Amino acid sequence: FRSSSQPAVLLLFCAMAPQVRQRRCLGAAAALLAAHSSGLLQSFVGWARPAHSRIPGSHLMRWAEAETDLVVPMTEAPIFLTPVDVVTGECDVSSLPEEMGVYAVYDTSERLQYIGLSRNIQKSVETHGKAIGIQEVGDLVGSVKCVEMPDGNKEELKSVWEFWLKEHLGNGGEIPVGNLPENAPGADPRWRSRGAQAKPSLNLGGVAGIASQAEALDAVRQAVDENPVVLFMKGTPAMPQCGFSARTSGLLREIGVPFETVNVLDENNNPGVREAVKEFGQWPTIPQLYVSGQLVGGADIVMEMYQKGELEQMLVMANEGGASGEEPEQNAASDAAKYATGNVQLIDDPNRPTATELCKALNKNLALVDLKVVDDSAAHEGDAGALEMGLTSESHFSVSIVSPDFAALSRVQRQQKVYEALSGVMPRIHALSLVTQTPEEVNADDDGQ
Repeated sequence: FRSSSQPAVLLLFCAMAPQVRQRRCLGAAAALLAAHSSGLLQSFVGWARPAHSRIPGSHLMRWAEAETDLVVPMTEAPIFLTPVDVVTGECDVSSLPEEMGVYAVYDTSERLQYIGLSRNIQKSVETHGKAIGIQEVGDLVGSVKCVEMPDGNKEELKSVWEFWLKEHLGNGGEIPVGNLPENAPGADPRWRSRGAQAKPSLNLGGVAGIASQAEALDAVRQAVDENPVVLFMKGTPAMPQCGFSARTSGLLREIGVPFETVNVLDENNNPGVREAVKEFGQWPTIPQLYVSGQLVGGADIVMEMYQKGELEQMLVMANEGGASGEEPEQNAASDAAKYATGNVQLIDDPNRPTATELCKALNKNLALVDLKVVDDSAAHEGDAGALEMGLTSESHFSVSIVSPDFAALSRVQRQQKVYEALSGVMPRIHALSLVTQTPEEVNADDDGQ
């Protein structure tokens, strides 16, 4: 390569290439000539080795700019199998390099699960296996492709990582589930988790199973009594099946206190639990969070408590064996008439029958000081849960209510009061995001701004 006979080098390079790859080799050979002329070729020689693909990090960016064929494509990176130990249930990652680099993990069906960059490829894949857990790791971690960059810096690793991701998308692939944003549909956050093995959801049926609705109700009661913190949700924290469940489980994970989950959509292990938990808590929607045997509420209440710093304190106390911390009662309003009516937006539109009935029911059963109803259905068009209920429109609502009727009631009692008022309308609503306040709370918020 150091001789001046460049044409001979080119002919030898191309002649050795398989027919199907000659075009790529021609391009790479041309780039080698350019590299030779610019002084880069001397550094290029010797970067490859038989076992693994290696890229000297100090020249990666210049190569990528000069000729993308000089960056090892993901499709051509070497493949390493990660068999599962039948005794321990752990992945054997011993064949993977203990070097800095970029890697891609495929499941046993050769579907790409995650593209990552790491200071130690072997260690990172081992950590993924622990986070996924022994029940699924054998299926989700089937093989790994990687390229070593022992001298690379963070920007150079990121450049190759982006190259691989764009290459995968350009070949018709989708964003791997492990690289999706945490709350995106289908995302599997375990791939980016550095924590311990994810807990499997509870199997309320056990060995004997659940044969009746009464048994399902007993199973719910037992789960609530035996677990300090338990979330009934659609799907699992790793694979949530609705946005509200994803948001609620995400908040619990962020706090980092141990909690259990029950997948109400798992009809094999938890038949009838979806309806049983609604009956048990007198709460018509999922998710539902129980702490120290008490219903805390759904997604809206959990978010409100999280934002105010109350949720973490409650969960820590529950795991330490303390009470869940019921809210102190507020002084009840003596006379609803003393409050001036604010912006009460009552919908009365024959083309919007569900929104109209919702407003009528709230106006009839509550002393409204302020009401805002927003139809969010357009953002959830084609939602599987709504279609299951036979709803093609007016299925998702956000409702904000200010009423003196909420005084002296806990968060759960307030929302139960609203659900009771909407009992005739709720069968036509798939998801309801609800905010409840008293006039005093609104005034206090205004004074604090």
